[in-house]
Amino acid sequence: MMIKNILASIIEVELSSDKYVRKPYPAALHGLCYFLAGEDYPHKKFMPPFFHPFIKNWNSGKWGTKAIIQITCMENELTERMLNSLESLHDIRLGHGNLLIERFSLIKQEFIPLDSEQIAPVPNEFKIEFVTPTRFRTFKVDRYITKAYPDLRLFIRSASRQLHILYGLEIGLEEQEKLIQGIEIIHVVGYPVQVKIDAKAPYDDSFIGEMHLVCTKLSEKYKRLFGLLLKTTKYFGIGHKKGYGNGHIKIKKPRENFGYGG
Repeated sequence: MMIKNILASIIEVELSSDKYVRKPYPAALHGLCYFLAGEDYPHKKFMPPFFHPFIKNWNSGKWGTKAIIQITCMENELTERMLNSLESLHDIRLGHGNLLIERFSLIKQEFIPLDSEQIAPVPNEFKIEFVTPTRFRTFKVDRYITKAYPDLRLFIRSASRQLHILYGLEIGLEEQEKLIQGIEIIHVVGYPVQVKIDAKAPYDDSFIGEMHLVCTKLSEKYKRLFGLLLKTTKYFGIGHKKGYGNGHIKIKKPRENFGYGG
């Protein structure tokens, strides 16, 4: 039986140390999520996790370290496990040092219906901002290749694939193509960055940046379908290694700063 609604949650954790603690590699965030979920929480290979960690703020100096981490959860049991773990902990080890848990809270929780007809349509104009390093993988002939640049087609494919794998929701290639053809791309910027998952891993090509989109040509049906993809992507992230904190996005509407450096 297919799930009809997703309970999406955001947990925020404020951390501190009186010592300098270097900003952790993404693998440390990934490990923290599984640690908070508990030893018996299943770690399924080749399946995207139901969490997405994000470093909101990290300040370190001779005076010490202060950090804010957010973890989005798309499964109620996982959210409860993490909150229960945080309740029992005084501090956590994250990467290169131990940090005191100053506070934690459930800052947002909402039901997301998987029926796109129940989702608010996207606005006519907005930007997708790629906040953390992002990379897309696409299959070519006999192997996966990486694209480290904002690509609307790969964005829609990645978001659709995630919903299909985790919830069985089928958004076919024809529907995806109608979305792509109906969206006008006004401006795209991608700044290349090199990212390592952990200290021993090679650097991966990635990007941060944004896409400025206009959706006036989309029908109401497809505005709602795109709304569903964006709503879930804001919690899950987009692209490759989302469970490590990659691919965190924000949606910027026209009332916000739409300048291009001027």
